[in-house]
Amino acid sequence: MKTTLIITTYNWIPALDAVLRTVSDQTRLPEEVIVADDGSSVETRKLINEWQLRLNCVLIHVWQADVGFRAARARNLAVNKASGEHLIFVDGDCLLPPHFVENHRRLIRPGSLISGGRVLLTGYQTDALLGSRVESYSKVFTGPKHLNLWWLPLRNRIPLSWRGVRTCNISILRQDVLAVEGFDEAYTGWGKEDSDLAVRLEKFGVQIVSGRFAACVSHLFHKEQPRSALEANDVALAEVVAASSWKPKKSCLRSVYYEG
Repeated sequence: MKTTLIITTYNWIPALDAVLRTVSDQTRLPEEVIVADDGSSVETRKLINEWQLRLNCVLIHVWQADVGFRAARARNLAVNKASGEHLIFVDGDCLLPPHFVENHRRLIRPGSLISGGRVLLTGYQTDALLGSRVESYSKVFTGPKHLNLWWLPLRNRIPLSWRGVRTCNISILRQDVLAVEGFDEAYTGWGKEDSDLAVRLEKFGVQIVSGRFAACVSHLFHKEQPRSALEANDVALAEVVAASSWKPKKSCLRSVYYEG
């Protein structure tokens, strides 16, 4: 099975550089990495071009024009471009411990979504990491959440709810994402596009499985995104939650091409 790692980014070059460094240190590299770029400047493209020469796997850059927060559409661009059967989604501010990809591969099954955890780094930790060329990020991968317990008993027997799913750290088979027509691109502005996908997958019969103590990221500190669209996105999500079953929506997976 081929794995595609999808990294969402927007104009934070030091963070993306750090994330790609942790990708290069994986115990098992993904066969393909796609940076889903929500309108970054040319400097991000230059960084990705540099990493294409350094990363020992395929690295692809998909880009869309900057007309506001459109993470759902950026991820759909990457899904449509992906050649892997197994998709791992992370954000461009999340550092990956060395066993991250390997453990997501171990846990994934048809009809399941692996929901991984995260550790929130402080502003001081983030500044220290991004402000110096450290040789290793090992110090941020300590603590109980970063234990390598992928075999943990009962993991698959206690399904999780969609409420805990965040696309800063999930994996799923591409066929299941396509079955529910991907992310709903009607969600613009920060918030709830990941919950919407998880709800529709649950209604479709996909089981949400915990990646706890196996697949955790370390999340770099940053200021919160503007929440101006959150109220409207909450209303849209409530309609999806209230629906008796999954139904196709015209605003899902409209991006059947890619740019950049």
